[in-house]
Amino acid sequence: MRDDRHRWPATADFNAPIDLGSATLTPVPLTRQTLVSGPDVRAQINQALIGWPDIVENDSYAIACRRDRIMRINGPDAREGWDAANNQAISDASDAYAVFDLTGTDAMDLLKRGAEISLQSPSKSVARILFGLGVFLYRVGDKVFRLHVARCDADALVGLLKSAGKSGRSD
Repeated sequence: MRDDRHRWPATADFNAPIDLGSATLTPVPLTRQTLVSGPDVRAQINQALIGWPDIVENDSYAIACRRDRIMRINGPDAREGWDAANNQAISDASDAYAVFDLTGTDAMDLLKRGAEISLQSPSKSVARILFGLGVFLYRVGDKVFRLHVARCDADALVGLLKSAGKSGRSD
């Protein structure tokens, strides 16, 4: 089989903060990300359930992705597969999503360049389209925004945020 690796750049391994001008994008290592899907998943969760623009207050919590899907963050170990007792599907997604914190004086303005969001418009879900990419967006501090993006889209998200940061500068 022919080796064509030299034709494309390697996917970036994000491990250091990325300067976006008046905002900073910092990779976040999480212990575990577990997707849980089922008809009554929100009622059966025993962790704080975060929507938009809720602020995370603990190290272990769950984000509401859809009406029938949540993602447990740093939650308890769970066996993957079908949980017949709770009528839920459980999937370890720890390697599926890259996670970043966006901070800085213009963090919210930067996000607004790529999505229709407002702190005054609550939603039970954290799922958003940001610069055309599907992300989970929520807050972990008053001015700290956490983004989960499919690992295969992380390079694109970083590039789009860098471009948006440059286009918003007046220098």
